[in-house]
Parts: sequence; structure tokens; C-alpha cells
Amino acid sequence: MLVFGHRGAPGFPRHGENTIQSFNKALGAGADGIEFDIRRCGDGRIVIIHDETIDRTTNGKGRVSELSYDQLKTFDAGAGDRIPLLSDVLDQFGKRCVLNIEIKEPGLGSDLKDLVRAKGLEANVIVSAFDWLELESLSGSLPIALLASEPRDLIVRALDMGAVAIHPRRDIARPLLEPARRANLRVHVWTVNEPAEIAGFRDLNVDAIFSDFPERCTTPAS
Repeated sequence: MLVFGHRGAPGFPRHGENTIQSFNKALGAGADGIEFDIRRCGDGRIVIIHDETIDRTTNGKGRVSELSYDQLKTFDAGAGDRIPLLSDVLDQFGKRCVLNIEIKEPGLGSDLKDLVRAKGLEANVIVSAFDWLELESLSGSLPIALLASEPRDLIVRALDMGAVAIHPRRDIARPLLEPARRANLRVHVWTVNEPAEIAGFRDLNVDAIFSDFPERCTTPAS
């Protein structure tokens, strides 16, 4: 079972998520990959952040889409880290581990594809999104995975789109395991934080989990 550090290794409540330090912490804890979210900021550059605003995750306020990167990088995103650029994260981590890149808003697919291809990282990334139409534009170009919080049409759509995996929420994952295996789709489950549930999914032989606590997934239970 692969382990992805969900926004790195921020713990929960999350602190210092989607930052360079958090990604390094996840890999230091033994994670096989990192998961992070992308948006476009006010000057058109693609940055790593989950929310539409910086209010929750930094010491600043404002909408990501209305702030330039020169403005965004002045805010503390946790332990002195700043909001990173996608290009910098690809450079620092693209050859070290698997990168799960979640698209958080429409219109990013083409630029993401060009950037990943320019850096030769096509085999090192998985692109996921709840917006399946956005993913459809990447089908055949980059490995894609359909995110879902409910199971309806998930496997059928994943097959239609040529996805490599489905990413179901943890509470809907179990009934999807056998159908996904028959369809030759990998199952990556989010977000699994409790030790007993981590062990349960390991026993079920899921392909991967996302966790805010990758150290709990890679350290044997006592």
C-alpha cells in the first residue's frame, strides 16, 4: 500500500499544509508520495494552495485569484514557509517521489500538462480532480484519477476517460474495491488518519491512502 502525505504532513487540525517543509516532513516520515492542490494566482502563475482564499492557511487575507505571487509570498504559510509555486515543487520533488496534483479550479489543465511535460515528469505524476470535465482534457496526456465523495458512475466514468485510478472518500471506498479491481483501476482512498482505519485499509490491500499523518502509516503499530 502506497502512502501519500495529504498536503504533506500537516497533522489535524492541519497546520503548515501544502508547504515545502510539510512535503519534506512527509517524505522524511516514509511517505511514497505527496498530494497537493493547485490554483492560479492574480498574475497567472500556478501556486500550491487548497482554499480560494489565504485566510485559513496563512497569516494574511484575500483571494488567491486577486493576489500576485509577489504578494502571496510575503505571507507565512506555516513555520515561516511561503505558498510555493507549482514549478518549484515539481523541481524539488518531481524526481524524488510520486506527485498527486489536485486541480482545484477550471482552466488549469493545459498549463499543467505543458509544465509537467517540459520537466519530463509525465511518469511521476497523477492528476486528480472532482471536476471530471477538467480531467477529461488531460486524458491520454497525463495519468488521471477521478476524485469522488459518492460512488455513482465513478467506475464507469473512470473507464470511459482512461483513468488509472479512482480516489474515493474513505467512507465509500470499501464497496468499490472489487469492482475497481475487475476494471483494472487502482483505488487510492482519502483521507485516512486513524491508526485502526489505516490498518484496516492495509488489510484490504487498497493501492494507496492519503493521510495527514503519514508517520502513522509507515510506523508499525506497537
